[in-house]
Amino acid sequence: MAPNNIRYLYNSKTGIELIYCVNSTISYPLHNHISVLTIGIVLDGSVILTANRDTRTYNKNDTFAILPYVPHSISADNNYTMLSLCIDKNIARQYSTDIVQNNIITMLTNTLNMKKISHYQIIRLLNCLDILTDFSDYRYDNQNPFINDLKRQLELYPESRLSIEEMAKRAFVSKYHFIRSFKAEVGLTPHQFQIQNRIRKAQRLMHKAETITEVALTTGFCDQSHFIKQFEKQVGLTPLIYKMSSDII
Repeated sequence: MAPNNIRYLYNSKTGIELIYCVNSTISYPLHNHISVLTIGIVLDGSVILTANRDTRTYNKNDTFAILPYVPHSISADNNYTMLSLCIDKNIARQYSTDIVQNNIITMLTNTLNMKKISHYQIIRLLNCLDILTDFSDYRYDNQNPFINDLKRQLELYPESRLSIEEMAKRAFVSKYHFIRSFKAEVGLTPHQFQIQNRIRKAQRLMHKAETITEVALTTGFCDQSHFIKQFEKQVGLTPLIYKMSSDII
């Protein structure tokens, strides 16, 4: 475990990402997960999760599930230990719940000290996978075709230097009408959505690039200091500490 007590593990074969926080106090601002189902369990302490404007405190052994594009934030008054799994939509649609469950058990067994997670907590977490049945039919497209196209572009190419004015011009609407429409359908402003996707891409590039500056420029940031500030805001860690804490398997 790295000094920050957070470990990120991404399985490039299954598309499952594991996030293990131990005695953490990090809060995460409003964001959403694109094309990803997130399930998690509080192993110790408590967190405050706000999703779809509904705020709830989750205590030890409480589980949660967050569908793609659902805006949510996490805050904490005290230390908490939490295990989260982000499951790519393609995995959820191509494989049965049993196969996904077996992949998760293998990932947990091979990467974590299982003595720190009780058998009961593992069962509680895996029970969240029942949502996969509904998730396979989940539709995450919006009613507005232009916003759908723009959303996909910002997901695939977040480094594109598109200003809000340019986006609104393409939609043939005013800047403020465009921002309101995008946020109403996606849950975030266009700028928030673009930044979070740049940071997600940066997380994937961190192990391949030689320098942080290279990652910053590749993901569309003008300078390293702005990139570091946004990265820490979104992830809760500096890029360097994140790199120390994460592995691709």
